[in-house]
Amino acid sequence: MGRFYYVFLLFMAFFLMVIYDQYDAFLLFLMLLLPPAALYFGSRQAGKRVVCSLSAPSHVVRGEKAEIAISLKSPFLPFLSSLEVLLDGAPFEAYEEKKEGFVFYFTRDMVHCGRYSPEKISLFWKDPFALFHFKRDLSASSFLVYPRQVGTFAAALSILRRIAGSEDKEYFGATEYKPGDNPHLINWKVTARKDEVYVRDSAPSGSSRIVLAADYERNAMLRDIVGDALYSAGLALLSARIPFRFVFATAKGSVSQTIRTRDDWMDALSGFLRAGAEGALMGADLSPYVPICYITGNPHPPCPPQLSPTVWCAAEGAGTALSGRDAIYNALGGNA
Repeated sequence: MGRFYYVFLLFMAFFLMVIYDQYDAFLLFLMLLLPPAALYFGSRQAGKRVVCSLSAPSHVVRGEKAEIAISLKSPFLPFLSSLEVLLDGAPFEAYEEKKEGFVFYFTRDMVHCGRYSPEKISLFWKDPFALFHFKRDLSASSFLVYPRQVGTFAAALSILRRIAGSEDKEYFGATEYKPGDNPHLINWKVTARKDEVYVRDSAPSGSSRIVLAADYERNAMLRDIVGDALYSAGLALLSARIPFRFVFATAKGSVSQTIRTRDDWMDALSGFLRAGAEGALMGADLSPYVPICYITGNPHPPCPPQLSPTVWCAAEGAGTALSGRDAIYNALGGNA
């Protein structure tokens, strides 16, 4: 029923009530007047009790497309008519009705890394007779968009070893061969005793550790550069089986993790993207003798006086060891 037809029926009932002055006409007018009021308040309260949740793929890399699903759950959903959801003002591409409620699907380009949270989720609905239109702004949890790898492991390792103060290697022990390992490093003595191929493990001599520190930048463009450089540097170190420490700041204090495997690195990176802040070195308990690569967007990052980090600044013209997107990406062996 549209508003026009409802108003027309209401007018006719009022007309009959006035002209004929009959009790039946009065009841008809009253029955036409009261249900819409009940529908209005009932539909409004039902819409307020809808629970919204947002889900996305567990690992989204910036520059890729992501399918975002917005779920609506409520026992009152059957009483809401013409449900529609807008994500940042754009309509959904598909929807699915499930036992628990409705799921609306959106596809978005993930341009920047970091914490992605929709600016606005709007729910629209009508009462069962489509007399009244309602709107409600919903809130949903954010999800993580990961940086992407740039450059090559060889270029990244070269510059990180210069920061560490040594490019020489020493070999020790043996580890199982993996695709991409240097075949010249095969440990034949161990391989002869085993069924699998083993290679000699290596690390920089004299300095087997390096610290990577990073700030979570509020500016999205700077955050992309910091994130890409940090992610690529960590992967390069792990490719050479070089353990390192990763340090970043949060609202609750400094976080320091020792990274030995790719799983360690992805877990630490997730924590950085989820809760990272600026001022990575201010609360960190670091030795002044351990080399530090500090990746930030601040040309003059706060730093304890006893530390002397090598600063890579995402901002142009910072006057640091590396400054600007082009300089950082080129140093890592990538195309700026």
